[in-house]
Amino acid sequence: MLASNNDFRSAMRRFATGVTVITTRSADGAIAGFTANAFASVSAEPPMVLICVNRTASSHAALSANALFTVNILALEQRDIAERFAGGEPTQRFAGIAHAPGATGAPVLAGALAHFDCTVAEEYSAGTHTIFVANVVACDSREGDPLGYYDRTYRDFNIDL
Repeated sequence: MLASNNDFRSAMRRFATGVTVITTRSADGAIAGFTANAFASVSAEPPMVLICVNRTASSHAALSANALFTVNILALEQRDIAERFAGGEPTQRFAGIAHAPGATGAPVLAGALAHFDCTVAEEYSAGTHTIFVANVVACDSREGDPLGYYDRTYRDFNIDL
């Protein structure tokens, strides 16, 4: 027997995460992106990460077809970007948002704390999602405070214990 969907969602809300925007670019140059927190390091040698994407997400087809993406880790002051890429009209998400193409051509968002520019190595189906395991071809970072997410609310995790 599996846990109920409601119990599972309630328990997962207790896990604090960072906030990312996953971006991609298609062969015809169209760009797409969405807010996500299902991101993890897989390996340092070679550098690899994974993201989990719902197959009903508007960007899923582009990610799968183009086999490239950038994970943009958002800074505390980028909450408005997180909210914009979490909903609304997908074709309007980049309007007024400074970005430049990374090594793969996927957009790197200006001001992100870090970014990982990736090419997909493997795809795995898991329930309603696809797990994209990817090689990191380029990455960069800067100092700053991360935007956090906990219990369906954006948070400031800048607390030293």
